[in-house]
Amino acid sequence: MHCSRGHLQPMFPLSEPGMDEAKEKIRMEIDEKQPEDEEEEPKASDLTVFASNCTLHGISHIFLPGGVTIRRAVWACAFLASLGCFLFQVADRIQYYSEFHHVTTLDEKESTVMTFPAITICNYNRFRKSAITKNDVLSVGKLLGLEKEESYSDYLQTLGLADDSSNSFGSKTFSMRDFFQRTGHSMEEMLLRCQYRNRDCGAENFTTVSSHVGPKD
Repeated sequence: MHCSRGHLQPMFPLSEPGMDEAKEKIRMEIDEKQPEDEEEEPKASDLTVFASNCTLHGISHIFLPGGVTIRRAVWACAFLASLGCFLFQVADRIQYYSEFHHVTTLDEKESTVMTFPAITICNYNRFRKSAITKNDVLSVGKLLGLEKEESYSDYLQTLGLADDSSNSFGSKTFSMRDFFQRTGHSMEEMLLRCQYRNRDCGAENFTTVSSHVGPKD
């Protein structure tokens, strides 16, 4: 067996004039372009990320990367108007609820026996002019609306009572209870007609009760 040994010759020479310079130039261009290629895109703000993932209608069209546009302004106005209407409705319902509106349902039921109801009858004019005496005027003149003692004589003349200037003081034993009962309006005079459950009633069915504002029936 015959063998021969030798060295493989490269197809191209390992080094040629100008080859090293070309490689170095290409390497420098790659190094210059590499930082630009490796630059990352600007990171979106947290608000933009939240808006893009939020299901609230319209908000994703407002917070977008970039400057202000007409489209974003229109969406912002529409969103604020809708939000304002929503808050107004919420405030109105809360105010309505705080008023505690309620509905009262009444069921009418007939009864064969019913206790006579409590009825209070009061006259706006607490005193009868015809029942007032001179002693009443001198004792409770202020209660009758007389502020000055000079007007007492005129009031007595209006009542048709004699003005005795020798006695300008009321009785020391004057009783307000007796005054109200005597000068107050009686039930016989005020009650014109009374009927309850088809039965006639009268002043005898009422009881006079005295209070701090006078007698009541």
